[in-house]
Amino acid sequence: MKLERLVLENFRQFKGRQELVFSDLDERNVTLVHAENGFGKTTLLKALLWALYGRKGLLGFGAQDQDFERPDAIVHEGLALSATDPSRLFAMVELTFVHEGDRYTLTRQLSLAQQRAAPKETIPSLAVTRDGQTIDLPTPQRHIQAIVPDGISKLLFFNGERINYLAAERNSQQVTEAIHQMLGLSLLRTTIDDLRSQSVRGKLRAELRDCASDEKSALIERQQQLEQGIEQDRQRRRQTEANLVAIHDEVAAIDAKLAANRESAALQQRRQSLEQQRSALGERRDGIQQQLGKLIAEDGYTLFTGDLIRRGEEIVTRLRQEKKIPAKVQHAFLDDLLQQGTCICGRPLAEGSPERAKVEHLRPEAGDQAFNNAVAALDHAMGHIKGVAKTTAEALRRLNAERLYIKRQIEDCEEELNDIHNQVGVKHDDQVQQLERQRKDLELKENGLHTEIGRIDRDVETAEAELKQLATQISQLQDQEEAAARAQRRLDAVDDCAALLERILEAETQGLRPLLNDEIDSHFRRIMTKAYWAELTEDYTLRIRKKVAPSDPDQAHQVTDVALSTGERTVTSLVFIASLVALARKRSEIPTILKGLSGATYPVAIDSPFGSLSIFREGVARDIPELAPQVLLLVSPEQYNGAVEQALNASARVGRRYYLVYHGPTIPQRASPDLIVNGQRLQQYVATEGDEYTEIVSL
Repeated sequence: MKLERLVLENFRQFKGRQELVFSDLDERNVTLVHAENGFGKTTLLKALLWALYGRKGLLGFGAQDQDFERPDAIVHEGLALSATDPSRLFAMVELTFVHEGDRYTLTRQLSLAQQRAAPKETIPSLAVTRDGQTIDLPTPQRHIQAIVPDGISKLLFFNGERINYLAAERNSQQVTEAIHQMLGLSLLRTTIDDLRSQSVRGKLRAELRDCASDEKSALIERQQQLEQGIEQDRQRRRQTEANLVAIHDEVAAIDAKLAANRESAALQQRRQSLEQQRSALGERRDGIQQQLGKLIAEDGYTLFTGDLIRRGEEIVTRLRQEKKIPAKVQHAFLDDLLQQGTCICGRPLAEGSPERAKVEHLRPEAGDQAFNNAVAALDHAMGHIKGVAKTTAEALRRLNAERLYIKRQIEDCEEELNDIHNQVGVKHDDQVQQLERQRKDLELKENGLHTEIGRIDRDVETAEAELKQLATQISQLQDQEEAAARAQRRLDAVDDCAALLERILEAETQGLRPLLNDEIDSHFRRIMTKAYWAELTEDYTLRIRKKVAPSDPDQAHQVTDVALSTGERTVTSLVFIASLVALARKRSEIPTILKGLSGATYPVAIDSPFGSLSIFREGVARDIPELAPQVLLLVSPEQYNGAVEQALNASARVGRRYYLVYHGPTIPQRASPDLIVNGQRLQQYVATEGDEYTEIVSL
């Protein structure tokens, strides 16, 4: 998919017809839009999403309003107030793009009358041009979903200041789903879900229940109830996770407002520092807990072997005192002499001779080789266990001491955070007090949602255990009726097929993970100046790793997770998206179980790409043209001026530039009337007494 042109007409603050043409050159693949905050950067991004997905595209993750207030007010406000015929005033967005050699024109519009009646119900039109002929396609939304599914839209068209959620451990499931959708594996998941749906598996189970015995029918009924309950629980969990992300975003928005308020800025800055410190301590604590668990599982038994070691040492000491070990001579050696009838000195050992009697007399005092070996092995094992027990005890004491130290540090952070909450909550500023109350309410909601997730997980685990028992009971019941046997075979075939597809999906996902890891690490190392590396773990959590020198120089370096700052999380998320887009592009070249998958080219559009990057702005700006085959950047002067401008100019990858001009009676707060781009001064604010509106101007 390659974007060509975006046309807006009366869409929000863009009055009249406004047009933006995307750069489609391979070597100049970046389209840059300069604008002050509040002039319409976010609206441009949302116009693109509205054209593709309708109202759903205007909402953030979890169907929450993010960066776009009043998503049902689409038609330009000034024109809407003065309109005499609401049915003849339209807001329209038209997107032209090329996909697999065909040119598509996607149009979505909304009249003022429709906005007042049913703003959520918009029907797009999609025309495709092939061989010089233009054809209107039926079911346009289905075609759009096939080209760019809405499930991956948040990875392609997003606010750069909010994308850091991908690097959070709680979103590993979303990372997995993104991999499935962008790399052609979602079809497997859809097929699995279809096989296990009520229309397939449910229907077969109903047939089996109708012809099975009463006992088996009852078991099958219970099985169906449990599976429906598990699916409902999983849906609840997905929704709860989405709510958690939405709450996290709301808290971030409140924090930004508190940081910008003079009354609370210093305390808010300290709070953010403490929260990052608490998060880092929590990760260290979890790492220590894992080390303790591994230590106890592997070597914990040695701590309880003291009595056993003492008894073993007493036995070995007694055998040495009795001179049974080490043996002076072995049974096998004496038996060989007696069997050969010749002593080592050459004298004969004839039956009944005094010489033979002397050799036979030595036999009870001789040692058995197996016995000697067993005692030697026991002695060695006791020495090894004593050494391991000592090392284990020392490591256990050290880890416990470190765990308790971290626990106290976390408690100190919590105490200071609570003090900050109390101080901010009584500030002589009504807005600050209200924001702090909202923040506290959101924290309580977040805790409640985490508790709900734990409860859901326990319910699912209990239900799955009962399902396993039911499956065993059902398989043990032998139905005599041929119909029941046939229904059972069909049901088993569906279950086997779904299970096989699950294994294929897991194998495909795991098989692609090393390739994705290489892409992620390659992008990450180009941006990050520290000796860190990026990694996608087996459970699809994005992590940044580093080596830590041990206190003992004889020990090897340990690998640990880095406690990420907001900027580092954003970098990690951007790197993941770039890697996924790159892998999707060359999907057809990757040898996997699934055959016939073609590569897919996706553009990326980012609003405020450098907002939360701080020291990483230059590195990201240098690498961002490689993010995707086509990149749209919507930047404010604050983000662009300086290192970003130098890096993008040095790359020579910017193919088209635009800036937004705001017309209105007053200039937004903190905005400048002029914009300076590469040394050129541009007027970006025009004072007018009429409607407020924004226009797109080409540079």
